[in-house]
Amino acid sequence: MGRTLAKISLVLLLIVALPMGFFLVREFSALTKNEQMVERVFSTQLESILYSINQYSENIVVQWSQSLDQPIAPEDELMQEIVDNLFQNNAAIRAVRFLDLKASQEEAVYFSDSVFSLNVWPEKAEVEQLQTYLEANYQRIKEAQWQDNLLLYFLPKNRSGEQLCQLVVDPRTFMEQNLGPMIQQVAQDLFYIAISDSLTGYVVYANEAEIGNSQSLKQAAMWYLPEYKLGIRLKSKTLDELASERSQRDNYTMMAMGLLVVLGFVFVLVNIRKEMKLAAIKAEFVANVSHEIRTPLALISMYAETLLLKRVKTEEKQVEYLTTIQQESVRLTDIVNRILNFSRIERNRIKYRFERVDLKQVIPEMIASFESHLSAAQVNCCFEASDDDAWVEADREALKTMMNNLLDNAIKYSDKAEKEVRVRVVKRAKQVWVEVQDNGIGISSKNQKHIFDQFYRVTEGDLAHRAKGSGLGLNLVKRMMKVHGGQVTVRSKLGEGSTFILKFPLKTEKDVQNSNR
Repeated sequence: MGRTLAKISLVLLLIVALPMGFFLVREFSALTKNEQMVERVFSTQLESILYSINQYSENIVVQWSQSLDQPIAPEDELMQEIVDNLFQNNAAIRAVRFLDLKASQEEAVYFSDSVFSLNVWPEKAEVEQLQTYLEANYQRIKEAQWQDNLLLYFLPKNRSGEQLCQLVVDPRTFMEQNLGPMIQQVAQDLFYIAISDSLTGYVVYANEAEIGNSQSLKQAAMWYLPEYKLGIRLKSKTLDELASERSQRDNYTMMAMGLLVVLGFVFVLVNIRKEMKLAAIKAEFVANVSHEIRTPLALISMYAETLLLKRVKTEEKQVEYLTTIQQESVRLTDIVNRILNFSRIERNRIKYRFERVDLKQVIPEMIASFESHLSAAQVNCCFEASDDDAWVEADREALKTMMNNLLDNAIKYSDKAEKEVRVRVVKRAKQVWVEVQDNGIGISSKNQKHIFDQFYRVTEGDLAHRAKGSGLGLNLVKRMMKVHGGQVTVRSKLGEGSTFILKFPLKTEKDVQNSNR
């Protein structure tokens, strides 16, 4: 009986244990395979992240080289502006140096702040290698360690391999200010990313203080920082947790990626449309400005040549030709000044000198300075002002530019036999308005929404199409009024004329006393 019981127990044990053991072994094997698969996927993901950071660093370096690779002499003022802009936007760059390889001499060197000795020349073999790459239409950027700095150098394409450009970069600043934002964006709350010295292992930069276990980092060499290594690891999740969450996360990831693709497609489509529209507007702007500049140049050239060849017989005709040359020169100067003012405002280079002015006094003076243009166009211009104070804080030159633009538009966009322009200075509550009213062709409500945009020109109607202009005038007025703390508005009806209003904040005597305290 004991033996029978033992046999039955053994059989039951075998019947239950063998399938259970097989099942457990299978599950453990499957779990191990899942863990290995997750580990491989995780390792691949980490490598991709490290690669993306390295790729980002290469994009930065390539962008630097492209900004310096210009058909400009290294000592030219324009190159100085380019280098200054590079220093301003990249604190890591300490110096930029241009070398003439053919003459074996330094062409120019620029320093961001402190000046230091920089006499490093690349090896001849390295230069020949760079030239070989350049001949194959590939601009290679070499890196080297120099003292405590990173030295980058390349051959500009515009000099056919006869010039070498060097950049001295502070590695720590490059990590913190250039790579830091990208590392923080990639790391978020999931990864610990650090840059360490490849020899000592000392961490020189990390997205945050290391937390949790002391698991070693997965490391990769840095493309442009050969003395350092880039490391990454997960903060808290285990492989088991990753395996259990992988399926759900992948589903959400696919949905998010699908949505991102759709949004990205829409975003790209909208931006392409905007860029195409902007390109068309810029092309029209260039054509308009070219045409507007060509006309006075042609007149000046023709009349000057006639005077030089002494083909003018009477003194009255000479005066007429000289007057035309002078007027067209002034017109050409106005065009150039308008473009330069727009460029300065775009780069925040224009300097304003604000002072307390009486608009009832300065506006008539500015109208008088524009009288020659008004008379030439046979425009009757009158000035009106109320008895109220009209003191404002304004820059006289900017105010003159705005008035000239508005008066010039009033002349150009009028088809009446008797052209009239009325300029009024009116006090309104806490503002002083300068109104410029004409009896011209007017502006449709559709175009009124865009006339203050840069490069925008109204081209509806025969007169508007024939009127010369660059599309910058009203945009300049808008920008200048914003600096003055005011605004410009328009009232217009098609066929009945337009009224442009400069709205300045009122500056009372009490306001002046308070601001001087």
